[in-house]
Amino acid sequence: MKNFELTYAAFLFPAIPLMMLTFGNRWIAISKLIRQMHFDFINKKKGRGESAEKYLTQIKILNLRLKYVKYMQLFSTVAFILNLLTIFFSMFFVYLSPYLFSLALILFSFALLIFVIEINLSSYALKTHLEDIEDNKT
Repeated sequence: MKNFELTYAAFLFPAIPLMMLTFGNRWIAISKLIRQMHFDFINKKKGRGESAEKYLTQIKILNLRLKYVKYMQLFSTVAFILNLLTIFFSMFFVYLSPYLFSLALILFSFALLIFVIEINLSSYALKTHLEDIEDNKT
């Protein structure tokens, strides 16, 4: 990579923290859902019969979403550190910078792919809520 410039890393530098903020917001939203479900299930004793099955389905989906958000944050954090190292090493070890930057791009791409998967899973969860409303409408 003879044409590698520091501006490439500078372009990625603000994008990663913004996405990490988005991932953190998803984490907060999921944690609120879990706390609300805990309140409903434990304190109101709604866990009997048909309702318990729906809670178990939601719990499985939320567990999976938590795992995805955790991996999104992990990959983004490592990508951000690699991006910082790219900038640092561009001053002293220029030959390392393109490789670190490439690795940062790959990890950030993984985080974005997991983000898309998590959004699809979130959409599926919302669809089950809509179906529940339609079933109880009659």
